[in-house]
Amino acid sequence: MEGGRTDRTKRVAMLRRTGLSILFATVLVDMIGFGIVLPLLPFYAEDLGATPFEVTMIIASFSGMQLIAAPIWGRFSDRTGRRRLLIAGLFASAISYLIFALADSIAILLISRAAAGAAGGTISVAQAYVADSTKGEERAHGLGLIGAASGLGIMLGPAIGGYFSRFGLGAPGLVAAGLCAFNALAAILFLPESKPFLDRAANVVKGQASSFGGWIRSLTRYPLNILLGVYFLALSSFTSMTSVLALYLERTFAMDASDMGLVFTLAGAVTVVIRGGAVGRIVKAFGEAATVRAGCVLLAISVGAIPFLPNKWWLALLVPLWACSTGILFPSLASLISRATDEHSQGSILGGSQLAGGTGRVVGPLWAGALFQSYSIVSPFLFGSGLMLVAILLSLRIPAAVLRSEKEPLDAAERWSGPTAAHEPVDAVESAAP
Repeated sequence: MEGGRTDRTKRVAMLRRTGLSILFATVLVDMIGFGIVLPLLPFYAEDLGATPFEVTMIIASFSGMQLIAAPIWGRFSDRTGRRRLLIAGLFASAISYLIFALADSIAILLISRAAAGAAGGTISVAQAYVADSTKGEERAHGLGLIGAASGLGIMLGPAIGGYFSRFGLGAPGLVAAGLCAFNALAAILFLPESKPFLDRAANVVKGQASSFGGWIRSLTRYPLNILLGVYFLALSSFTSMTSVLALYLERTFAMDASDMGLVFTLAGAVTVVIRGGAVGRIVKAFGEAATVRAGCVLLAISVGAIPFLPNKWWLALLVPLWACSTGILFPSLASLISRATDEHSQGSILGGSQLAGGTGRVVGPLWAGALFQSYSIVSPFLFGSGLMLVAILLSLRIPAAVLRSEKEPLDAAERWSGPTAAHEPVDAVESAAP
């Protein structure tokens, strides 16, 4: 009996490792496809006769559709499983890139990017897969790996796209479509279902997000409302900074596009290192909530310091600082959101977090551009740093029961009024045992 239980434990551990490795490759290839297309998109659109406003509409259509799709993908994954939706998303991405490659009008190009955004909404499913396959503080490490895969894909994609663009602006789209289709086939063969030991159809009605009303109540109830508030403010501040940084540095230090390429390459490299390994060790040493607070402080400092740089060489220190801040902040936040959610609602709630974060990504550049144009070129950075001060104050309200390991006893006054199954999914090994 004991030997059989040990074999099942090893089998479950192997499934978890295999699933996370394949998931890393899945996200990496998907984001390489995104990175291949993104730098070429403005030139492709202008070649089809698009105006600058139409170019921005085409670019924004990706984020807008991803914003809408992420909660829907996540909710369906709670009912049907993660694997089949991840595969469906990859095939949908392949089709969207094929449409991109064959586009002969602005309308078709717009459709291709909107379709790609809808397919990209499976990021919430990927996060839910990690939540199913990890426990405790190792969850932040798993979610960090997903972020590292995204960052690495975006770093590699533009170089691949630039090489194949010599064969025509539509050629990189064919490459991206091929990569996604190949990745989907690999997922069919090698990606295991993340919840093989749970009867989702029977248990999903027990989840806190089993109904639309329950989903809304969960997202707006403590502690998720605090965590999502920090997520919205941090992403709004970060994306506002990145959206006007090139304009500020061009006006202040006469930096050009090649200089900005080096800036973002450095940021991407540091982010990959932090999310790929360091964040797991940091969370294990200090806990997720403390890591979130540290990330908020570092982001507030790095955004607020930009107007006070004496010369461009100080960016060599500041860029790694902001990359470290986001590298530890966002995976830890996603982990806390997951651990504040019952095992039947991971996809739904993580999809809701993408809705909150996506809203920050949309509104951040808008208010930053308005401040930059109407007030002063330093105002977006000062305002963004101020938003992070609010985020720091909110992060102080992260409850003790999310902070601590479940092995540590809590006083009655420290307990929080969340779902009783909030911290960990049902142990897969125990569920498999006879």
